[in-house]
Amino acid sequence: MKASIKYIVFLIGVLITQFSFPQVSEVVNMGSVINSSARDAEPTFTSDGQTMYFNCFDRQGEQGSDICVSHRQGLDWTEPTIVWEVSTREHMEVEPLLSPDGQQLYIMSTRPGGKGGMDIWVSDFVGGNWSTPKNLDGPINSAYADHCLYFTGQEWETAYWTSTRPGGFGGNDIWTSERIGGVWQEAKNLGPNVNSAASEHHSLPSPDGNSLYITSIREGGLGGEDIFVTTRDAEGEWSELVNLGSQVNSDQADRCPAFSPDFKTFFFDSERPGGFGNKDLWSLPYSAIEDIR
Repeated sequence: MKASIKYIVFLIGVLITQFSFPQVSEVVNMGSVINSSARDAEPTFTSDGQTMYFNCFDRQGEQGSDICVSHRQGLDWTEPTIVWEVSTREHMEVEPLLSPDGQQLYIMSTRPGGKGGMDIWVSDFVGGNWSTPKNLDGPINSAYADHCLYFTGQEWETAYWTSTRPGGFGGNDIWTSERIGGVWQEAKNLGPNVNSAASEHHSLPSPDGNSLYITSIREGGLGGEDIFVTTRDAEGEWSELVNLGSQVNSDQADRCPAFSPDFKTFFFDSERPGGFGNKDLWSLPYSAIEDIR
């Protein structure tokens, strides 16, 4: 009986400790297969989580920025390889985004044939291969720099991206467009609560689409680029950006978040100590930060 009472007291103590001192989830580096001595950033996944595309630098004896792919085998990832169908030796390709059905791959490229210096392009998966990327029409692309594209909604009917086009508050601003009747509407700036005279880019929607995780170099960060969050109210107004804090951000550059397909894991790239190179891919459970508003 005394042993049972002691055990109950022990359990009560554990519960009190857990509620008084929330468990901290540490960020985890994705390891030396995915991360190299160069930049590795901006992951996107197939719906089963078994294939990852990301921005890689200086792989396979090449120099420069490309799109790489890696496949999960058990708990490990395969050695990344360059996706040559969407990568070029002469130009920069970054920021891949895979559609939920895995049939379209969006990238930002500086290749010729676009509307501006940086444009967003899309490739279709046909017959087991990626097609030559096509330039997206307006309003997403413009004569200015357009990049960091994300979608939300059941039909991906809302687009968020970064642009330096006129009408913003700084260099890089977050813009949005709605697709109505199959037609993308005029681009709208998300306004001064989100955008500033500093750089805001890479707007990742939350699972419900009512929050955006945004990279910024504005004041109030912990160092370099930080990841912030803004939340939309019932009237559709976006709140002022809130820093995600030290569980994600460090005194180095922390940026460009992404979700696992089940939205349980929050990925981002960082230059923090403990990595393998310039920028590394890191992750932590989304539950550790999803209540920050």
